[in-house]
Amino acid sequence: MKSEPNQKLKNIATDILSNQELPEDKFGSVIMILMMVSIIITTMRVLQECNKNKKVDKVLLYRQHIQEVCSHRGWFARMRLRKIMRRELTPEDYKQYASSLTQAIFEKGEHITEEEVKTLLEVIDV
Repeated sequence: MKSEPNQKLKNIATDILSNQELPEDKFGSVIMILMMVSIIITTMRVLQECNKNKKVDKVLLYRQHIQEVCSHRGWFARMRLRKIMRRELTPEDYKQYASSLTQAIFEKGEHITEEEVKTLLEVIDV
């Protein structure tokens, strides 16, 4: 029995949040999971805009693009991700946790599965 895309998206967000050494009481909460989901969806929409004219298998294209961006961890990708995080986090939380959240998101992106990409694409209605 397949779980719904919302549950799968929550699992991806929880996986990212658990892949770092942050206070459990703060980053295990429902609000943090929702914040992470928002960051993930916004990031996928940025990738969608970059790849809107490509006519190949979307899941494969996005998976390769995510893995490439996350493995290179370039300056521009890091700054775009941090810009998205600044909108979601309070200034104090951003200063304290932005670096570790960025690393956790890049780690998850490097090892993202095809099923997780399909879930993300379902959520953003590609």
